[in-house]
Amino acid sequence: MSGRAKDPKPADTDKFMKLDEQKRRRILNATMKEFRYGYKKASTDVIVKDAGISKGLLFHYFGTKEQLFIFTIRYASDLIKKDYFDILDKGEADILEILWQASLLKKDISSQHPYLYDFLNGLYFHIGDVPNLEMHMAFEKEQQAIYDELIGQCNKELFRADINYEKAITIISTTIGGIINDEDVKAISSGGWDDSSYERFLETLREYLDIFRLTFYKGDMKDSEK
Repeated sequence: MSGRAKDPKPADTDKFMKLDEQKRRRILNATMKEFRYGYKKASTDVIVKDAGISKGLLFHYFGTKEQLFIFTIRYASDLIKKDYFDILDKGEADILEILWQASLLKKDISSQHPYLYDFLNGLYFHIGDVPNLEMHMAFEKEQQAIYDELIGQCNKELFRADINYEKAITIISTTIGGIINDEDVKAISSGGWDDSSYERFLETLREYLDIFRLTFYKGDMKDSEK
């Protein structure tokens, strides 16, 4: 006679967030590393081994594998939002400079959480494997809202008068989005983002931003950058 499955223990993420920063980061990095290739394939045995903790302690903090996955999405999202809002708070009004600063932030974040963007990319590449699709969609909306807010504070006066601003923004956004997607694919196929991936990405991005500045911006604005 089979008994009813036990209810999972409730998560204690507040206690987790009070851990020593180094230990907390080690657990999160191990989690992101293992979840980057999908939720179903991920093993909590691998996570606890990489994190250097017991499985009992992992489930004490997060309750279940799914709750761990959801917490990690929220954590990654909040981390990105904080840094992007820092750009907003600075009042930067040049879309090209905003894109450059955002890309530098991506590298800075990865220095602390090297698998964060691989993990987030995995949400898109393994969309059918996400246990909480509603939350994933909410994450996408949050990211789009941040980008829209960044675009909303841009100074249209930087652009040439004979340029359609909305179309120029679309061209810039689509091009940069394509570059990021290409680099994501290359990074995933080679084991993830690393220093060489970022240097390659930043070099390519800088070239495109310079072309956009020369093409779309007013002459005096271009000259002021020299």
